[in-house]
Amino acid sequence: MMHKTLKHEIKADYLLERGMDLLWSKGYNATSVNDIVVAANVPKGSFYFYFDSKEDFAIKAIDKYFQAQFAPAQEILLDKTVSPKQRLLNFHEFRCNVLKNEMECKMGCLACNLGNEMAEHNENIRKAILQRETLVQAQITAVVKEAQELGEIDSTLNAADIVAFFEDAGKGAMTTMKEMKSAYPIDNFMNMVRAILFK
Repeated sequence: MMHKTLKHEIKADYLLERGMDLLWSKGYNATSVNDIVVAANVPKGSFYFYFDSKEDFAIKAIDKYFQAQFAPAQEILLDKTVSPKQRLLNFHEFRCNVLKNEMECKMGCLACNLGNEMAEHNENIRKAILQRETLVQAQITAVVKEAQELGEIDSTLNAADIVAFFEDAGKGAMTTMKEMKSAYPIDNFMNMVRAILFK
């Protein structure tokens, strides 16, 4: 039974890997179950052995995306050997470099892409994205509070509001980056982070 469960998880993970790239590049509505199984080279019927629906697949893909993308950034954020202000700067620079170098200014953020497309049309997908974004923002906010307590960041500003503002600005920069196919919006965002938050 354990062996079957492990095999099941490996196969489901493989389907997620292949299908996630399609969701990321094509979007939810333009990606069919058939596209996913063709990309993974598995029979169409087997998809429903691992996932209840395309919606279920998308929600699990969002979860996998956050685990994969946020884990290395989280390590930077939680590194107590570095001052909180410097950790925040390193964290933002790391995320911006991933967008520019690994994704070549074309992909943006899977969660942002799906959120823009589906938030008005699918409540379960909207909630899945919001829940994970809320957890990420809570961790960043905790570090901003640390920096405020040490006098590294203006303590008259609400930490959660600071984080929400820069996260929203980052989302906008990612959208414009894809439109322009240029690193300028992300570079500009990072320059503003340095000038305003880390002056």
